[in-house]
Amino acid sequence: MTLIYNYLYKEIIILTCVIITVLTFLLVGLELFKMIEQILYADIPFWLTAKFVLLLIPFVLTLTIPASLLAAVVIVFGRMSSDRELLALKASGVGLAPVVAPVVFLAIALSLVNYWLIAYVVPQCRKDFNNMKHEILTNNPMNFFVPETVIDKLPGTRVFFMKRNGDQELDDVWIWKLDDQNHLTSEVRAKRASVDIDYEHQQLVITLFDEWQRQFPSGDFSQMQPGAQGGQFPLTYPLSSFYDKMQRHLAWMTLPEIEDVIIAMESAPTTEQPSPYLTELQARISFSLSCFTFMLVGIPLAIQTQRRETSFGVVLTIVIVGLYYLLGAIGRGLKGNAGLYPELIIWAPNYIFQGIGAWLFYRANRK
Repeated sequence: MTLIYNYLYKEIIILTCVIITVLTFLLVGLELFKMIEQILYADIPFWLTAKFVLLLIPFVLTLTIPASLLAAVVIVFGRMSSDRELLALKASGVGLAPVVAPVVFLAIALSLVNYWLIAYVVPQCRKDFNNMKHEILTNNPMNFFVPETVIDKLPGTRVFFMKRNGDQELDDVWIWKLDDQNHLTSEVRAKRASVDIDYEHQQLVITLFDEWQRQFPSGDFSQMQPGAQGGQFPLTYPLSSFYDKMQRHLAWMTLPEIEDVIIAMESAPTTEQPSPYLTELQARISFSLSCFTFMLVGIPLAIQTQRRETSFGVVLTIVIVGLYYLLGAIGRGLKGNAGLYPELIIWAPNYIFQGIGAWLFYRANRK
């Protein structure tokens, strides 16, 4: 069995590492491509761009590690099944359980790594990432203003302009004000605007020149009313409003910090709902088990299909990963509805796929 174990470990570990490297490079590159225009306009130094990339890697790894392990086991066991290697082992008296044992241990080890990343490393990286953006914005507010792009960083506001003129001026500016339901309440257009930071009051100031306004009471376009015109019109936004959103703070919290908040809520009840925190806590634990879940469903599927083509393994991996995270997204989307018990629904992907995997293992072992 030692020879078989060495073969499996070598094949699966090497293939998993290669796929992790490729997927991580592609996903980080894609995220960097989304930011490239902002980076160019902000004139961010190379070392700061490199730090942005490094802070993205831990989060990307939480996605690529489980997916890579799944792809590796599907490809390796699909090839072994197609070449009748597993059949030869069974004829020699070696059951399926001893053969997959090393892969089970590898999946458990990767699940522990995934847990460490999700529970501790990723929240801290997200917090550092946000602090860097905050620092860049504070030093130069123009960094987040990109021409011919709708800027949604300002709370309750959308900004669009045609071009930048100098370091702090915008030309041909449209500003749309939204209510709490994201309904349009007013529109402001100006020939030009200046952007500055009021350090004394810690607020962003957009001053509009030669502007005109239109009001939309209750978001009804048929009741459009003309507003003020001409002159100089300042709009102010507290810097804290960019970051004081519970969802973002929740993403920055490590698992022990979330547990402390939940315990504090139980000992001293508040008006804030504990459901988002409970759901986030369960989600992080649940998703950290994705390596084990993917292994459990991937091996018997590969054996049953008996396909050695790498392309088939890639397609099967995409389908399983897509369904798994889709079910997880549904659970996370319900975190504001405590009555639906989203902290339990978030476990549905593991329940479903582990159940399917156990059943497929049973069938494969009996053949």
